[in-house]
Amino acid sequence: MRALFIATLAAAAVVGLAGCGQDAAPAGDSAGAAPDTASSTATSTELPSLPPVSKPQDPPAPKPTEGTPEPPVSVSPSGVVVPEGVRQVPAGQVDASALPVYYEHRGEVWVFDDDYSLQMFAAASSGCTDAEAVVVDQSASEVRIMLRPLDQPQGGRPDGTVCTAVMTPRPVTVRLDAPLGDRKIFLAGGR
Repeated sequence: MRALFIATLAAAAVVGLAGCGQDAAPAGDSAGAAPDTASSTATSTELPSLPPVSKPQDPPAPKPTEGTPEPPVSVSPSGVVVPEGVRQVPAGQVDASALPVYYEHRGEVWVFDDDYSLQMFAAASSGCTDAEAVVVDQSASEVRIMLRPLDQPQGGRPDGTVCTAVMTPRPVTVRLDAPLGDRKIFLAGGR
């Protein structure tokens, strides 16, 4: 859109400046004068051809190793469903003491994506909201993750669905800078 505006502005400036440079000869002098090629081209109504404006393309989809990966672990009525290639981090490697006691699946963390990605469950503040996980700090010996609910938009959901005011577990994932290895994971709840 910006390129189209600039191209239109440039074309208007060319036409305007071409008209300013013409010498107006008196009506009686034009009979014996040779035609002026500069003035005949300046009065032409043709505009210079401009390259077509291309529509901006959508950014490419992130590679599996970039961004926040999709959570592979799900919860069914019979319990947690862990797909192949995903493993649970040993309980001794996870410190969930800073999480509120009402978190379902408190302290359960799964690792996948060649040990670069972690999944856990955070508590959303209602059935209509979501939650997120943020890596606060990571070093050679530990990874600190903040789990927090996201605010519900004022006025509820656009589709008119009734929202329950019940803490609801939501799967969340984070991507690490380096494989987890034997680093300790510290989970905390926040706002």
